[in-house]
Amino acid sequence: MALITKNGDQAEKAVDAPKIEFPCENYVIKVVSLDVDGIHTEITERLLIHAPEMNATAENTNRSSKGRFISFSFRIVAQSEDQLSALHSDLMSIEAVKMVM
Repeated sequence: MALITKNGDQAEKAVDAPKIEFPCENYVIKVVSLDVDGIHTEITERLLIHAPEMNATAENTNRSSKGRFISFSFRIVAQSEDQLSALHSDLMSIEAVKMVM
């Protein structure tokens, strides 16, 4: 997938890619995990630590075709790179979580 600059050109390297301007409203966090009991609650609790203004209901939830995995999408107001990094680390520390985007 190509990175696109603000003026619509393809970025030659990541340095040329657009940067997130903070605060960033409606920043989407997607979490993919094993479909285990209580996972939505555990993910939501961790999200609320880092983004207390967030609506605690997942905007979108999808299960894999075989039912082993589940993904959740949430919208937060991203305040900083540090906040996003801490949130990513905290979510990845949950044993059932396999990916955070």
